[in-house]
Amino acid sequence: MRLPLDENFPEPILEALERWMGDIQLLPLRTIDPRLTGLDDRRLLIGLSQLGFEGLVTLNYKMLRNPSELAAVLKTRMTIFAIDGVGHDPIRATGALLLDLPPAVAAMRAGGSGVFWLRPRSPKPHDPWELFKTAAERRNDDAASLYESLKVSDDEMETAVLASGGSNAAEG
Repeated sequence: MRLPLDENFPEPILEALERWMGDIQLLPLRTIDPRLTGLDDRRLLIGLSQLGFEGLVTLNYKMLRNPSELAAVLKTRMTIFAIDGVGHDPIRATGALLLDLPPAVAAMRAGGSGVFWLRPRSPKPHDPWELFKTAAERRNDDAASLYESLKVSDDEMETAVLASGGSNAAEG
């Protein structure tokens, strides 16, 4: 499957990932035809369809709010992978695409065209004590008592884990 990418994706990263992509080819527009990079989204979709492409990966998720562009999506039956929420960060966009691409392609192969509006989340830190309390509750233990029995002692912190001869690390 060949999927065109709008011009905001980092080509060196994509080239490095090629060998793990299986039968999915991610192709920057300029490598398909440099004239594609100057087209508005409606004409881009029509042009890609005329060239035999079935989809487009874009950071321009706003096209999914534009009736003129959506009319072109409907007519061409193009599958759109629109990545929202990454700003102009090409690394996050690539990561979001790679995370959701395999199940999206499987769905595409099973049922034809559609729109995949990818909205990656921004992870938030978790309080380790709250996680510990939850783990203790799952074991029906009191968190404070369990922590007392498992806590790392000062002696344990001061004993070199990687001391010669006393390591459990695999030798290689």
